[in-house]
Amino acid sequence: MLVRKVRLCWAVRCSVVLFCSILFFLPKAYAAAPHAVCEAFIEYEQASDSNLRLPVLAYHSIKPQQFYYPINVDNPWILHQDVFRAQMQYLYDNNFNTVTSHQLINFLYHGAALPSNPIVLTFDDGYLDNVLYAAPILREFGFTAMMFMITDRIEAQPQTMRAYPGAFISYEEIFANMDVFEFGSHTHAMHRSVNGVPMLVSGSRVDILEDILRSFEAPLTFITGFAYPFGRHSQNARFALQDAGVLFAFTTTEGYLSQNTNPLLIPRFQVTSQWSMAHFMEVVHV
Repeated sequence: MLVRKVRLCWAVRCSVVLFCSILFFLPKAYAAAPHAVCEAFIEYEQASDSNLRLPVLAYHSIKPQQFYYPINVDNPWILHQDVFRAQMQYLYDNNFNTVTSHQLINFLYHGAALPSNPIVLTFDDGYLDNVLYAAPILREFGFTAMMFMITDRIEAQPQTMRAYPGAFISYEEIFANMDVFEFGSHTHAMHRSVNGVPMLVSGSRVDILEDILRSFEAPLTFITGFAYPFGRHSQNARFALQDAGVLFAFTTTEGYLSQNTNPLLIPRFQVTSQWSMAHFMEVVHV
């Protein structure tokens, strides 16, 4: 396994998870100085760069050859495992460092410094292939990512991998992969459309809040972040997130994150199978 920097140990990760949970209930305590928690373990820039433009990448499904061809080859949201590996190899070779939810909050709200060459990796929906095929690659390169779960699709027992339709991860697999993934909410049962309109666009503030709080009952490792289903949102959705204590949320609008970004409207680049390596390089090199 490739090692560049000292990895956060399991005990510290658990402490970070506990700390982030406390933030939900004690927002004033959060404002004190949370930046110090990870400072001893990760090399930080000397000062926060107000001009920093941070790339956020969104992935969905990563499949090896036997589950990619022929049925999924034309699906833009499913990447071949070899393509994902090449992208992570490039990030590693060019000294990129992945950003955690805790670091992101400190950057957005307190102007705290990020690791050098920062990048945010996210995965939406909670597919089984993420833990089977993406997680080992992330571990190999010392990267972490945020996975946003549709919590009513979490399986009670581990499922068998299949080409189509995509299988979802189980509670057991969530606990087994907390070293590489932070698990956040992608709604409980509102990753759906009614008459072609996403539920977070048409739903009431009360109904959306109820669904978000229901998703928090799953074994998520942070409840301070969120990813909008289909990247769509509404004023009711944003108010509901604030009511729930969510501090940042990802859209699918393309663009870079900065300290001037609305924390509840963070843009992301959706990585698709149609991307060339040249385009990937162009996106991450801001």
